[in-house]
Amino acid sequence: MKFKDQIVGLPVLSIAEVVTLGKVEDVVINPDNGVVEYLVVEPEAWYKEHRLISFRDVAGIGEDAVTTEIKANVVDITSVPAALDLLQKDVQVVGSRVMTRKGKINGSIDEMVIDEETGKITACRWVAGDHQKTGLIPANMVITFGKGMLVVEDNFESALVDEASEIKTDLISDPAVVKNETPTVINEDPLQFFEDQQKQYLIGRTVTTDILTDDGDIIAAKGDKVTQEMVDKAVAADKFVELTLNTRE
Repeated sequence: MKFKDQIVGLPVLSIAEVVTLGKVEDVVINPDNGVVEYLVVEPEAWYKEHRLISFRDVAGIGEDAVTTEIKANVVDITSVPAALDLLQKDVQVVGSRVMTRKGKINGSIDEMVIDEETGKITACRWVAGDHQKTGLIPANMVITFGKGMLVVEDNFESALVDEASEIKTDLISDPAVVKNETPTVINEDPLQFFEDQQKQYLIGRTVTTDILTDDGDIIAAKGDKVTQEMVDKAVAADKFVELTLNTRE
């Protein structure tokens, strides 16, 4: 699970082409199902439009980067009508006021927890109006994700989850259950992490042309399935990018 603030600002890295595609600037929420459908990526240049990556095309969200298989997964916003519709609804969640089913305004939301595998909003961090109380509202207590307003069950305060607890899917569905598991995080250099991800991406793909060393020795022949040994040979011969660009599923 990730807070929104832990995702926004991360670089987006393409595993296949070995390139950085820009930083995540925001998320696009579908209020009908409480899911982050897209990540907004900064424009390639100041005079160009912002871009999007569908959450379904996200390979992973680590501590240091968001990865996707190919750079073509990042597209211009105007090329995705469904995303434009969601942007017009302008449901941010963070910054929303909280209202109970019976119409009582009670505090606001200053963060949300996102399942990095599915994009599901699993909890919203509530701050009381007097700022004396805070806690995570489980998604099952949310009735409506609205523009500027989060409508919740009347008894939501009794279901609040302590932020210090591990935020797991089963915890959010049952606030009485607390897991004491240590989450997996990426503490290594993000570029090293990216390189490792790319190597894993290549293994098992089909080579589309012969890859040779400068001396003419074969690293991988057309039609071969990429193996770890081929990857190691390509790296040693400075042919890794060539191998990357000449494979298919």
